[in-house]
Amino acid sequence: MLNVAILAYDNCLQSGIAGILDLLTLANWEHKRLSKNAKALFCHSEIITIDGEDITCFNGQKIVANRSISTCNDINLLIVPGVMGRPDRLLEQVELVEFIKTQHSSGTIVASACSGAFLLAEAGILNNKEATTHWQLAERFRWRYPKVNLQIDRLIIDGENYLCAGGTGAHIDLAVHLIEKFGSKQLAKVCARMMMIDGKERKQAPFVKFKGNREHIDDQVLKVQRWLDKYYRKKVTVQMMVKLSGLNERTFLRRFRRATGVSPLEYLQKMRLESAKQLLIKTDHTLDAITKAVGYHDLSSFRRLFSNVVGISPTVYRSRFRE
Repeated sequence: MLNVAILAYDNCLQSGIAGILDLLTLANWEHKRLSKNAKALFCHSEIITIDGEDITCFNGQKIVANRSISTCNDINLLIVPGVMGRPDRLLEQVELVEFIKTQHSSGTIVASACSGAFLLAEAGILNNKEATTHWQLAERFRWRYPKVNLQIDRLIIDGENYLCAGGTGAHIDLAVHLIEKFGSKQLAKVCARMMMIDGKERKQAPFVKFKGNREHIDDQVLKVQRWLDKYYRKKVTVQMMVKLSGLNERTFLRRFRRATGVSPLEYLQKMRLESAKQLLIKTDHTLDAITKAVGYHDLSSFRRLFSNVVGISPTVYRSRFRE
């Protein structure tokens, strides 16, 4: 039987705890129905806090703890939910970070939802690995944890002994994924159907708003970013950006990626696509007109690029997010 502990702390999202608990409880019911000879439940789940005391969620509701982290030496899976707003104060709780680090090093699988990924990164679990978090926290995450390969477009990342789920509602996707990972595909499908959760793999990409990371101190890169703000619709090459920076090409490419998290051409592409997204939801311009307005000329190529990067077609994006 899988022993699951959900780590709770003040200002965490109650839905990020209750939603997972509901699905795990449902998984126990369905596991018993599907495996009539099963003697054990699919899992045992509980809520833990630093001192075993109750905590207050973002919505003001109390969460009752089952026990403190000091007694947890028998769990297989630790789930770390997100908080509302910036997680800075949470990261100052050294005891929490050390607990997560110790659990992971002892073999416990650690899974985060939303901003919970900051705690995993603070514990060093995500160094030189892929991770995801809420898209609005991407720039802050990259600045604080440059050793982590942040894949903000992805909703779920399974690194075998760690997992990350993206945005605020992704705890539901995480729970279904965990039921499949530790149970079976059939069990996960039954639970998803019962809770009316779309079985299709969701992506965070359609919700991501690209701003271009400016929280760095590289003046040469900032100079190029400000120039791109004005001229991204024009014909732009890497050589033009290199010349403007005053650096040699190799140094510029390295420093640009380190400062922004992406290559110069990826940055340009994301700027153009973000502009296209805004035009799609705020104007009645045709897709052909939008394509040309953001610096592209071939409509079919742009349509494919948009679908590949954003995850849905321009037409679907307009109908879903139209203001």
